[in-house]
Amino acid sequence: MRAGAFTFTDLYGFWLPLYQFISALPNVVIGNGFYSGKLVAAVFGAAVCLLVYQLTLQLTAHRTAALLAFLLIALNPLHIFYSASAMTDVPHAFFVLASLYFCLRQRWIPAAAMAALAGLTRMESWMFIALIPAIQFVQQRRVSIIGLVILAIPPLFWFYISWRATGNWLACFVARRQYHDWLLTVNPTLAHFSLSRIIKDTATLLVSADLAVLIAAFVAGYMVCAMMVQKEKERTIHEITRQKQKFSSRVFAAVSCDFVDRGLCSSLIFWFAFFGLLVVAYLAHQQPIIFPRYGLILFSLGIPILAWTFLRLRQHKPQWARRLFICTVSICLIDASIQLVGSVGLLNQISTQRAVANYLHAHFEPGSNAHIFCEDGTVQAMSGISAERFLTSLDAPKDRETFIGFLKENEVKYLVFIKNADSTPAKLFPDAESEEPESFDLVMHSYTDFLPMDIWLYQIRQPGALARP
Repeated sequence: MRAGAFTFTDLYGFWLPLYQFISALPNVVIGNGFYSGKLVAAVFGAAVCLLVYQLTLQLTAHRTAALLAFLLIALNPLHIFYSASAMTDVPHAFFVLASLYFCLRQRWIPAAAMAALAGLTRMESWMFIALIPAIQFVQQRRVSIIGLVILAIPPLFWFYISWRATGNWLACFVARRQYHDWLLTVNPTLAHFSLSRIIKDTATLLVSADLAVLIAAFVAGYMVCAMMVQKEKERTIHEITRQKQKFSSRVFAAVSCDFVDRGLCSSLIFWFAFFGLLVVAYLAHQQPIIFPRYGLILFSLGIPILAWTFLRLRQHKPQWARRLFICTVSICLIDASIQLVGSVGLLNQISTQRAVANYLHAHFEPGSNAHIFCEDGTVQAMSGISAERFLTSLDAPKDRETFIGFLKENEVKYLVFIKNADSTPAKLFPDAESEEPESFDLVMHSYTDFLPMDIWLYQIRQPGALARP
């Protein structure tokens, strides 16, 4: 951009381009991509808090509840952490919440525009092509053609960019499939479910999405379904007979009738759409790991639902009000405490990885034919060294002598050693952390004790070189 040579094909990459493009705009002036990305994420993070306030106020018409919802998202450690990170999760959450906000106000074209921006940020929002028209049809018995066109722009635009950049309009899906296959090959333990893995991923989702929010969403969904069933039972025989002639109209009328808060229904549809997509992707092994940031979108969408559910239960069961409030606050505080501990531990781990990455960046000559053996993607990314310079267990032989020969043959200068059950070096040199392997010279040991992480950086001794004294 600064050189004036920007073209549309420059948008092509592994990730959808909107967040990177927005971050690049201030970077033209700032001149630091790292801080530019964090600044953009922070602005979106603040805007998410305001949207949560507005959505809660719209659903509940209760300013105290809206203010508490604002504080819940604004003080959430996970939201704060990722609002300070150059990642797509918080900007994507903003666009999704903005789309829901306009849906609640029945302004379908702005809702479609915000959903399209979400679809240019993360691919899962392409489901809005069906979701928003369905919500509009349920409520108004019509669909906005302009809105449909806007919603179709993200996938069509991305297919065009992929075709122009690579000659294959499905190139992005090919790259994602290759990455998925590589991930499962390098980490065979992810290729199948295990009890420990399921427990860990489930706990991650419960904490990141907040257990109180998850419970409230399912309770609200049950209450809406129960009200719909009750309303159907109360219909007269005359109405049932008349509606049988227009079966489809009867079904949609049950969903959109006045006794159900339309705003709540839209909020629940958004929430369960993202929840269902995540669960299905996990069970289908298309998303083999649940990271804490995946729960952020559920947390942001679910806070207004939590407020609505609490107020509705308090209205029907006033004797439960105090206990419900105490339980809700307690669960939120426990989840926030776990998130705070995890965020601090993650920062320590990132510092550990950054120390190794900085050393590699300072001492590795990118123009040489040398390579680095490293299976930690964060270290690779932070080093700023081209991905072609890195080798992993996917490329390496599985016996010790052949592995050492492989390193020397490929002019591997450095080996980043991490104790990992799926790592070839960890299998071949199980005592490397305590006893320096033959042909390796220890350069540095970077570690953290809080959420422990140990990284040993070895320099490979080339033939003819003497061992360090």
